[in-house]
Amino acid sequence: MRRGFTLIELLVVISVIGVLISITLPALGSARETSRRTKCLANVRSIGNGFGMYLNDSKGKFPLVRPLHSGGGGGGGRPDPSLLDLLGDYLDAPVPRKDERGFFIVSDPYKCPSDIASADSAQEFEPVWRTDGTSYEYFPGAFMLLAEVLFMRDPALAVTKAYDADRRWPILMDQADWHKLRRSGPPRNAVYYPDYRADWAPELSQNDINRFIADMRRGG
Repeated sequence: MRRGFTLIELLVVISVIGVLISITLPALGSARETSRRTKCLANVRSIGNGFGMYLNDSKGKFPLVRPLHSGGGGGGGRPDPSLLDLLGDYLDAPVPRKDERGFFIVSDPYKCPSDIASADSAQEFEPVWRTDGTSYEYFPGAFMLLAEVLFMRDPALAVTKAYDADRRWPILMDQADWHKLRRSGPPRNAVYYPDYRADWAPELSQNDINRFIADMRRGG
């Protein structure tokens, strides 16, 4: 007669399997997030390259739009209708468009693979790219809004000159903290001006912001 497993032997095997799973799952999760971040970096780099081609056509002046997914307005310059529409002429990808429910239909490079869901119940917890048309924010747009508040004559020129004076600033950045692998600093990806390198988002101090505003005043 063949001898079967005893209860003790079965429990030992189950315990060993449980230990192996507990060791393996975090490593698999980390590898998966690393892959998502790499894809996100490729996305922002692609958008940055398209942005660079736009700057070649605009004589180096940033577009007056705030934020990435909506049109700008006011100020001394003429705003582009939407940076997403603008970049559609420079990227080999469909421009995000809305469906019948009012949510965006988006393809790469406009969405981060780690942008899976939001905390906004009013938007049905949809990911940011579904509600805003992209996972990424046009970083100079916030400074253009500030330039208008400060009554600068040409907000787009002011921000462009400030970026030329201090080239550590990103032009695109994740809209939320999606990449938790980073142990210190903002867990977001960004692409930088003027070489369009993709890397972690910067950790900016109030002094950094004050210097940037001073450069804006001189330029605008």
